[in-house]
Amino acid sequence: MYKIKGLTFSVISPEMVKNMATVRIVSSDLYDADGYPIEGGVMDPRMGVVDPGLACRTCGGNLDDCNGHFGYLELARPIIHVLYTKQIATLLKIICRKCHKLLAKEGKVKGLSKNPPKKCPHCGHKQGKIEFEKTYTYYEDKKELTPLDIRERFEGIPEKDLERIGFRGGRPEWLILTLFPVPPVTMRPSITLETGERSEDDLTHKLADIVRINQSLKENMDIGAPEFILNDLWELIQYHISTYFDNELSGVPFARHRSGRPLKGIVQRLKAKEGRIRGNLLGKRVNFCARTVISPDPMISINEVGVPQIIANELTLSEYVTQMNEKEVKKMIKDGLVNYVVRPDGRRIKITVDNKKDIVENVVPGWSVERKIKDGDVVLFNRQPSLHKMSIMAHKVKIMPYRT
Repeated sequence: MYKIKGLTFSVISPEMVKNMATVRIVSSDLYDADGYPIEGGVMDPRMGVVDPGLACRTCGGNLDDCNGHFGYLELARPIIHVLYTKQIATLLKIICRKCHKLLAKEGKVKGLSKNPPKKCPHCGHKQGKIEFEKTYTYYEDKKELTPLDIRERFEGIPEKDLERIGFRGGRPEWLILTLFPVPPVTMRPSITLETGERSEDDLTHKLADIVRINQSLKENMDIGAPEFILNDLWELIQYHISTYFDNELSGVPFARHRSGRPLKGIVQRLKAKEGRIRGNLLGKRVNFCARTVISPDPMISINEVGVPQIIANELTLSEYVTQMNEKEVKKMIKDGLVNYVVRPDGRRIKITVDNKKDIVENVVPGWSVERKIKDGDVVLFNRQPSLHKMSIMAHKVKIMPYRT
């Protein structure tokens, strides 16, 4: 029997980006003239399905079975990963510009980034002053370091030096992107508007920009365009990839829609109150729940809560039919106190005036009914703002007129 010893998180390697991808993205166009997704585009049908009735070209699954598949884009030039800029700056300060070893002899490395030595203790080479300028620019002795220079340095760092500084999870050169993962279509589905035209997700717009500029940079490199043109395109693709990850970077203008609305980056999808974690995972809309205004009533018991009739009619409680309660259940169905019956095979039948008589005859032990809540049922009652566990308590139901 195996026991899990630990769990580590690491930066994703270019090899892994390539291995988990099913498609190489080469085109910034989304659809052809007939409205079909273009192969090699960011809506490539091999990356999953978002329309009902279609099968995935990669796994054959449908909308429910296929989680989607990644694609990848080969970047014409390396790009700094904007979410790791501080770590990159720290690494640049503590490694030698020539031999790429750690600027410390065996022993302690604590506080090395705050005052690194002027000379490398291994090769004796003089070190430059590293400065990190907001967002993603690095200077060494006032000369700008390109992502290419940084990646070259990081590739030379020995593995044992990384262990000494506690850099776990991959290699530092992976912080400079060379292959860019393109997320599945299922993560950024397009919606069809009433007019019949498709509206694409924010991430899809962003990806199309990234692919388009990357292609432009590649073509300009191939024809031997002047360096200033290449640098402009390089800067532009760095901007688009950075705002794709996080569109609220300080000192960087928002990437916007044509309408002027800022696009939502990946970070914006996850964070804050309306983000994935707080908005969809920790709290979400649920069934069997109602909400109304509270008002006092001195005529009911201290452990009772008044529930408006209108709510009691909607919120149901599932009850199994047994030999002991069969008669009682049939009477409840006749009196209109049951909304649905559920057969043993799981089929749910809504009770109407027309089928009520047949259902009363057919209900036997083994079925279950969804009945309206009645006086004496125990329910959870919550008063917001919920500040501690006493904000949610169990109370007995007392059906009342009115709406509070």
